[in-house]
Amino acid sequence: MPTWKDRFITLTFPKKVIFTVGSLFLCFIHAAVIVSDLYHFLVTQNVDLMSFRFTVVLLFSHVLSFYWAVLATIYTLLGKDNVLIYFALTSLAMNFAMCLARFSMDYITIEYREEQY
Repeated sequence: MPTWKDRFITLTFPKKVIFTVGSLFLCFIHAAVIVSDLYHFLVTQNVDLMSFRFTVVLLFSHVLSFYWAVLATIYTLLGKDNVLIYFALTSLAMNFAMCLARFSMDYITIEYREEQY
């Protein structure tokens, strides 16, 4: 008896690859946001265009990305795949650096925020 799943092509990847690619993708998005914030802060000096309004979303995204990087590192260390271990450790280091960069950027520019209550 055929099922509905037979008509669809399914493509599956191991968890370690999905977590590594996902964390690297989010890390590149965070890098783009930080570069954009640096551009608006240093070059145009228009702090209204910085990503202050999305601090909660970016914080959640940083935590998710760092968590995925840790999971990818654990899975690849257990799988003993040397190439993926290097990618996962690179992803972990880059996500940690992005978290530190984001924290530093928010700390430096805290007096330019317009708080709304």
